[in-house]
Amino acid sequence: MEKRFFCVIFAMDRKHLIGLSQLDVDVFQPTARITEQKEYVIEGLLTLEEVANLVENGYRVLVEEDASKRARASEVTYSADAWINSFQRK
Repeated sequence: MEKRFFCVIFAMDRKHLIGLSQLDVDVFQPTARITEQKEYVIEGLLTLEEVANLVENGYRVLVEEDASKRARASEVTYSADAWINSFQRK
């Protein structure tokens, strides 16, 4: 498996940002936003090959860190009732 990196992807405009869906990259849709500098931005988890492909397609990409360096989400799940009850007992 290829090494993956947390990245910030900068698009030229809204249409360019939406165009990411055609490139089959792993982006985190809730992170899509327009910055104060009027840049269209979204975060993603990419391989270096995907980064190169995005750059070739006119995107700017900021590689932040190796995915293995960030904590993984907990695999333990709770029902909403159990979660609420855990707070009520304290």
